[in-house]
Amino acid sequence: MSRTPAAHLARLKVTYRSWDIRHAEGDGAGFAALRRDERGGLRSMYVPTLPELEAALAAAEAEASR
Repeated sequence: MSRTPAAHLARLKVTYRSWDIRHAEGDGAGFAALRRDERGGLRSMYVPTLPELEAALAAAEAEASR
């Protein structure tokens, strides 16, 4: 299994299919994730690194399952 940042991002996209995950470029380079919640609202997050993205997505999923 590849351990490149691209492979890590691809694994996150497969693991968290309900999220639209993208690499954010420009001055604030990092990663953005978006999804609609059960009430139709938009949930979004921005983090600078892949490990932080993975932790934030896991926390959001745990919160949503409560």
